[in-house]
This record gives sequence, C-alpha cells and structure tokens, in this order.
Amino acid sequence: MTDSRAGTRRRRATTAGAAALVVVVGGAVTSCGAEQPSPRAELSFGDTLHTQYLRWHSEAERTERGPQDELFAIDLGASRASPGRSPLSAENIRVTVDLSAVKTATYHTMSPEHGCKASGHLVTCTPKNIETGDHRSLVLFKMTARASAAKGAAEPLNITVTSTNAPTIHHTTQLVHGAPSLTVPMGEDRTELKPGSELQLRPAFGNAGQLALDDDLNVVVDVNGQATLPKRYRNCRYDKAASPTKAVCRFSGPLPAGAAYETAAPLTAVIDDTGRQGMLSYTVYRAHDTPATALLPDSAPRGTGAPLGLRPVDGGDFSGYSAERATGYLGFHTTRTHDAQVNGFTLKGKVGKKTSIDLMGVDGYYEGDTVLTLPEGVSVEGSHEGDVSEDLYCSYLDRKNRKVICPGPLTTEPTLRFRIDERVDGARGTITVKPDPGRQDPDLTNNSAPITMEYLD
Repeated sequence: MTDSRAGTRRRRATTAGAAALVVVVGGAVTSCGAEQPSPRAELSFGDTLHTQYLRWHSEAERTERGPQDELFAIDLGASRASPGRSPLSAENIRVTVDLSAVKTATYHTMSPEHGCKASGHLVTCTPKNIETGDHRSLVLFKMTARASAAKGAAEPLNITVTSTNAPTIHHTTQLVHGAPSLTVPMGEDRTELKPGSELQLRPAFGNAGQLALDDDLNVVVDVNGQATLPKRYRNCRYDKAASPTKAVCRFSGPLPAGAAYETAAPLTAVIDDTGRQGMLSYTVYRAHDTPATALLPDSAPRGTGAPLGLRPVDGGDFSGYSAERATGYLGFHTTRTHDAQVNGFTLKGKVGKKTSIDLMGVDGYYEGDTVLTLPEGVSVEGSHEGDVSEDLYCSYLDRKNRKVICPGPLTTEPTLRFRIDERVDGARGTITVKPDPGRQDPDLTNNSAPITMEYLD
C-alpha cells in the first residue's frame, strides 16, 4: 500500500524546488526571499566623432610621402543607471566596428591594449571595465585612404558597444576623404588697462583645408581671471544669468575652404574693479563634434539683444589647427599687476584615486611660487621619473602640516598631482601667494583663498 502522506511530502518538495528554481533564475534572493536586482550601469559615447576625416593626397604626394595613416578612436563613459554609492563598473565591454560599407579605405594596426582583432569586415575590441563616473578614450586601429578614393563624403562606420551589466549602445561615424582645417589669428596681450574698464574681443577663424566644413560652428568664449561677459547676443548661451564667464555662440555653416570670418561685433568683457590680469580665450568647434564639456545646457540663459553675426576677413596669416577645433586668445594686464592674488578652487575626485589639475587653469593668474595647505585626507605627488624636464609639479614643503609648494609658471603652468586618501566632510585648505618683495602689493586680502573638496561616487 502506498503511503499517501509520503506522496504529499514528495509533491510539496517538488513544488518548492520548482519555485526555488524560478527564484534563482529570476535574480538573487535574500534569506527572506526578497529579490535584489544586480546594480546596473549605463554606457555613453561621450565625445566620439560623428565625422572621421582622412587626409586626401594627390598621386604625387602619395608617391613622395607614402601612405598616410589616421587613428580611429572612440570615447566611452560609464554612469550608474540608478543612485548608489557602492563601487560599480561597466563590465565585459565589447566594441564592434562594422566596416562592411567601407570600400575607399583600409583598416589595420589593431590596438592590442584594447584587445582589438579584425575578422572580415568586423573589428572587435574588449577594453577593460570602466568605472562609473569615468571616461576613457580608446584608440582602436588605424585607417588609410585608398589611392582611388575621391574627395568628399564616403561610407559610414557603424559601432556597437555591449556590456554584461549595461544596455547596448550604437553610434555611426561618417567617413570623409579630405579635411577642413580650422585656423585662427595669433593671440595677443594688452597691458596697462584700467581696472573696471572694458576689453573687446572679436573671435576670428578660417578654413585653410581641403574641403568645406559642412556644418554649423560653435564659438566657445571663456574668461579666466578677473573679468565677466555681459549677456548680450541672442545666438549665444551664457553660463550664468549674472556676471557670466562663459558664452557658447552658434553660427550657421558651411565654412568654405579658403574662407575666413570674424564676428561683426565684439564680445565685450568688463574687467573687475580690482582686476589684475586674465585671459579671454575662444575655441571654434564643428557643431556636431563639440565636446560635451565645452557646451552649455539648453536651459542656459541667452542674450536678449540682436544675434551676433559674421563678416569676411583675410585669413591668410591665420594659424592652422585641426578639422575639429582651433583656439585663439586675448590676454590682459591692468595697472594693478603688482597685486599678487589667487582664486579659490575645488579638488574633485574619487576616494582612493589619483588625478591631476593645472594650477593656472583653476586659480587665476599669478607670478612666483604658490603655497598650498592641502585639505585633510589629501596627499600629493611630485614629479615622476620620465617626466618632461620643462614640466612643473607641486611638491611637499612640509608633509606633516600638509604644506605644498607650486613653482611659479614659466613656459608651462605647474601641475598638482593629488590622491584623495579618505573622505573628510568639511575638509578645507588654502592657496597662498606671496607678494613681490621689491614691489608694493596694494591689496593683501586677496593673497589667500580657500581650497574645497568635492567627492565623486
């Protein structure tokens, strides 16, 4: 006789086992049976180019110079799909570049660093995991135009990126034979300006390349030092509603080969009443390949006046840069140049990570050595073996008291290499510059400024 109770126990065990199997397949479980989804990341293409230019060479140039290679690279960034503070990376990344449409160029010299291999018309790469919050520029292979390639737009390169814990993303880069070359006039410096006076900048640019730049243009103006930009032109976005120090102005293309323009009206900067010195810089970008860090959000305020226009100029003495960008500048010094001063800045980074910043780029303009008192929880490294001899690095003056000295800028600005060893909420430091002992400093109150911390997840 069959024991019905044993059969019931077997059926219950079978049912429970099936339920357990469903739970295991569906995701991780806790001791209470609640499902805990795995942390997810998101990948993005960052500043990956939408147009890849290959220089076009005549038959005579190819005979003289041989094949001319161009690097093909992408920029990948990782972020969290949902808030959290635990360490997370986009894992097991696989980049596939489909070149099946490309008939006018060859691709070769696969990058071993990123595990790149070619098979037929596909290039596959397996770069290292990318931590959330990080970006990585990946040079994948080289390309060379075929001798039969004609100038102009050619074929697309289709890129697919997968990860075991991030959604698949796609990007298309258009191949073009021949390249524009953005140019700008030589920078200049103006001296003996009065504090509180106005300084006018007319950004100018040209195209000395082989092809027209068939795109709109972004002109990004940045003010470093003691000055601000009045919010004026309606085709310009500004970083702040009051006292902006950055403007992004959009101009319609194309920019023909051989053409050059300057703005029809100046961008006017107002020097601070206590302003000592600074720089107005402008960078011209192809609109669709402008780096995200250079842009401003759509919500950024616009000027309320008439749009800023362009007028043709002779760009024969402009200096060439690249197909993607060119940078010009206008430096200024006021009659307060003996007023040694510094601006405060923020150290940003992840705990346990090393990074570096250029002091000139964050603390205004100064002469002579600068002394830092580091915020608690931060350490600094000086120069490394193999560094270029002309480069300048901050180093310890008094390690116990977190004192660091940064040499005065010469041909280059000093670099601060630092590591955030631990998170110390509210940690602050100072940056201090000493006045020239042979000159009277008219204002000693601006010789020191705070250093603050921003901890990134």
